[in-house]
Amino acid sequence: MSDVNFLRGVTLFAEFEPAELDEIRRSMQMSRFAPGDLVLEEGNANRALHVVVRGRIRVSRKVNDREVSLCDLIEGQTFGELSIIEDGVASASLRAVTETEVLSVSMHELAQFMRRQPAAGAKFWRAIAIDLRRRLLQTNDVVRSYFEVNRALIENPTFREAYAMCNR
Repeated sequence: MSDVNFLRGVTLFAEFEPAELDEIRRSMQMSRFAPGDLVLEEGNANRALHVVVRGRIRVSRKVNDREVSLCDLIEGQTFGELSIIEDGVASASLRAVTETEVLSVSMHELAQFMRRQPAAGAKFWRAIAIDLRRRLLQTNDVVRSYFEVNRALIENPTFREAYAMCNR
């Protein structure tokens, strides 16, 4: 399968015309990672949008000096969207789990593409908004689950007693 056909299946580029897909692909660079390779480190500058072409990438964050796994990214999923919205740093670390290939387009190249192709830019921003909405709804579900677990623990007298003993 060609890179352009692959990009057509990526949510952020799904509405692009063939010529738009071809042009954005020409702006992208391919990177390859072996299992265990660091793809992106939490706190480091990330000024690009990335698409997993092949393989699996583990997303994790440091919490109290421990690495906590958040999720795995697979073929067709993207990362780095927030750096496109706001020039900043990576909010998590990403490490290849398997042999992995990633297509990346720099913020600068993407901005130039959208200036040349404003209709494609509008499609891209709409897709970003829809994707971020989906992620926010997922986060809301996780927060609700944690709240329910926390409430169940707090309402359990045995747990409250054990917790009080640990904090003496």
